[in-house]
Amino acid sequence: MTFRNSNAQQGFTLVELLAVVSILAVLAVFVAGRFERLTSTARITVAESDLKTIRDAFMDPDIGYIADMSGIPGFSVGYLRLGNLMVSTNLYGTIAVGTDRTRGIRVDDLSESAALSYGCAKASAFTSWNEESGRGWRGPYVRTGSAAVAAVFPGERDIRFDEDSTFGDRGFYPDVSNIELPDDIVVRLNDCSAYGFPGEPTIMDPWGNPYVLQIPPIQAFRGATNVTDEARFSYARVVSAGPNGILEAPCYSQNATNRLGTTWNERTRRLVRQAGLIDGDDRSSRGDDLVLFLTRGDIDEGEDIW
Repeated sequence: MTFRNSNAQQGFTLVELLAVVSILAVLAVFVAGRFERLTSTARITVAESDLKTIRDAFMDPDIGYIADMSGIPGFSVGYLRLGNLMVSTNLYGTIAVGTDRTRGIRVDDLSESAALSYGCAKASAFTSWNEESGRGWRGPYVRTGSAAVAAVFPGERDIRFDEDSTFGDRGFYPDVSNIELPDDIVVRLNDCSAYGFPGEPTIMDPWGNPYVLQIPPIQAFRGATNVTDEARFSYARVVSAGPNGILEAPCYSQNATNRLGTTWNERTRRLVRQAGLIDGDDRSSRGDDLVLFLTRGDIDEGEDIW
């Protein structure tokens, strides 16, 4: 009769240990990849919801910014920014902080003399809501919790995190030197972006970039001298730079990420007017940007109609 030693220890061989470690490593890679994909999908879902919230804040026929502000002297849909949903003024300026930073200031909050130094009259805030006329600013139209966390528009040299490219390098400060803009807009664009002023309230997407409202300039239309702000606004869209953080949907002739050049042929006009959409569902020229038009479908209009 043979007895088994109850104290004998049976261990794993080196080959068995290596096999287990390999399986665990494969599982870890699979789980990490799955988690990353789920996180990316969740962020895209949140951004798409934010775009709709922002669109509704502008376009709701009963309580939207456009319906409230329509007909007020000085109001122009051609030069809206997301900040208009947050504060009752178009007037933001910048002052230096340290050696190369700026922060936004509301010019209409300054004294008369200080406001004039920015080239602006003191009485520059939007008309407040008037119940009798049913017109006026009664925001904020996007409140905390109804879209991405409210923040301030970044400076051109600001970054999101260490080793990240600046907001200027990623297309949030497009070159507008060849674009026709009103004189007061051009003056205030000094050290500022066409999409917002540093320090101005805005809304950030899940990747830490400000959503922007793109409204094509008059050069995006044939017969540019006769284009109305309303015609330009018919192609307005709210845009997220997407996962890569680069604002690629073209809007201005020399967007830092598009390099469309200064030749306004029909292809360039359509690219700028339609946010890069040229043939059918081809959206390659807008990269991974998420785009939502405010008043029209995201469709190719076919032959140039202007």
